[in-house]
Amino acid sequence: LRAMQSRLVAASSDAAIRAVVATLHDLGYRITKVEPGAGTVSATRQTALRLAVVVQPRGNEQSIVRANATIVTAALESQVDSPEFYLTNFFVPLGATLHREPLAVPQEVSAPEPVRPTPELTVQQQRAAAARQAAPTALPTGVPSR
Repeated sequence: LRAMQSRLVAASSDAAIRAVVATLHDLGYRITKVEPGAGTVSATRQTALRLAVVVQPRGNEQSIVRANATIVTAALESQVDSPEFYLTNFFVPLGATLHREPLAVPQEVSAPEPVRPTPELTVQQQRAAAARQAAPTALPTGVPSR
């Protein structure tokens, strides 16, 4: 799982995160959460496919990128465990964005732990809660204001 989900890219962690966001956007994903400090990006496509990516710096000009895809149905969430999926549907397009081919991570290098994708519904709920907190509270009808 680690080998199929991880690649070494010749880019700083900031450049790698920007490339991940651009790649996911180009692939039709809706970006649901980006945490540059943690090096994570979550995205959703067609509401059933979720992808979370973690970027870990390795020196100044290299980063390890690990993608974790899940498919969510009405009653089940399943991990994508197809090497072809990760290669074809993420790492090849990421390499095109970076203009560099992502390389296999050497065995002696530890890849970051995979993260779970943030579901889009959670993000929508967070935005709605933030909007409610920001909205001024109205007085009930018939109550005089002071």
